[in-house]
Amino acid sequence: MGNLSKEFENVQNPALGAYIIWNFSRGYYEYNSSFIPFQLFFVVLPIIFRADLVDIITSTQKQSGLRYFADKFLTTKVLKNDMVSHIHKASEGTKLLTLKSLQIAIHANLISLDAESALLFPITISEKKSESASVIRLGKAAEKLGNWCARLTMHEISQILKVRF
Repeated sequence: MGNLSKEFENVQNPALGAYIIWNFSRGYYEYNSSFIPFQLFFVVLPIIFRADLVDIITSTQKQSGLRYFADKFLTTKVLKNDMVSHIHKASEGTKLLTLKSLQIAIHANLISLDAESALLFPITISEKKSESASVIRLGKAAEKLGNWCARLTMHEISQILKVRF
């Protein structure tokens, strides 16, 4: 295994994915205290595992929202419109990683799944600060993304991120 492959697996692993998914659910729940549609979790890891997207999330105010985040890719400063349209294809590629991450998050009692309604919710919402700064940065970005998604319908999220659920 080459160094690049090992580094890729170190970053994109289900345990880190579980942490990111849990933080997404915390952000979603913080905004409206409602359960989260299962299919929404499939867009989280493709966004948070891209450093350039995390940079844009981090530089966007929490109150600005998902639409403002997506519009930033159309500005002449960023001009990377293909980044948003890439999310749907990337979500298909990370489907198995997302499922494994959800499984770990459920077993670790970070989130719970209502199997009948296919809705998830965070079991605990207290912040964990024992992780490294880079992991906490990903968690904060996921939390902000969850908060933005909680403000919108699934149809609106689908239109803004150019994904199909």
